[in-house]
Amino acid sequence: MDIKIHPIKTLTDLRKCHEIQRATWGYTDLMVFPYTQLISAANNGGVLLGAYDGPDLVGFLYGYLGMSGTKLYLFSQRMGVLPSYQNQGIGMKLKLAQREQMLRQGIDLIVWTYDPLLGKNATLNIEKLGGLVRHYARDIYGAVHNPLQIGLSTDRFLLEWELMSDRVRERIRSTTPRPWAEDWLDKYEFVNFAAWEGNLPRPMASDLEMTEKTLLVQIPPDLNAIKKVDLGIARGWRESTRDIFETYFRRGYVVTGFARSSGPQVPNIYKIERVELRTTSDFPLWVSGVSQE
Repeated sequence: MDIKIHPIKTLTDLRKCHEIQRATWGYTDLMVFPYTQLISAANNGGVLLGAYDGPDLVGFLYGYLGMSGTKLYLFSQRMGVLPSYQNQGIGMKLKLAQREQMLRQGIDLIVWTYDPLLGKNATLNIEKLGGLVRHYARDIYGAVHNPLQIGLSTDRFLLEWELMSDRVRERIRSTTPRPWAEDWLDKYEFVNFAAWEGNLPRPMASDLEMTEKTLLVQIPPDLNAIKKVDLGIARGWRESTRDIFETYFRRGYVVTGFARSSGPQVPNIYKIERVELRTTSDFPLWVSGVSQE
């Protein structure tokens, strides 16, 4: 498909962003960003880009400016693509266009959140775009009433995308195939383990005292499939991986890689490493937890 990326200009397309949000996540009106808010952000330094198949809007990307200490950055709030257009590289095109716009505006950092247990998002965010993760936020949105989130706490990684870093520039230009889990199975030590019952992995033991420079963390290959069978197991994955990431982030580890499941009874795998990063100020309070009063 010849998908074009450019700013969303018309009221018709702005309103279609409502439909895309509902189709992508099953959101109720309470969770849909109204087009009036999108307009305001886009005209005040933010980003509102559309993915077009001919004249038809099939995806969009929305973000607004934020500040951490004295550091100005873009918070990329939402990206959605119609289900019939997913898995065709449109998300990558939207993010690269977002990067170009921010660099023109003099912004060199974009941050956003995503569910640590969703491997599809991790492949794009970590491997293709070159983002890094060193902050874990617990239940930042509270109870969310849509089919994709119901039943689990809304824990999130806070991903940092340093637009002009060597890592990012190398990743977005790379044509090297992304890693499969089997490529890493014998290279590094695992922090956690799972017991497999058919294709259903159950989280088991975790070691929170490891000191190797590079470690691996397992997550299930398909969280949504687990939720359909046993919500308790899905919650177990949330709780066990929360402990792992919070513990190792406090000790200076950073998520630097992600490998996709390569077949039955093979997990998705995060790579965490102790690496030196440019010092930045603290990010918003939700990294430490949000009051649910």
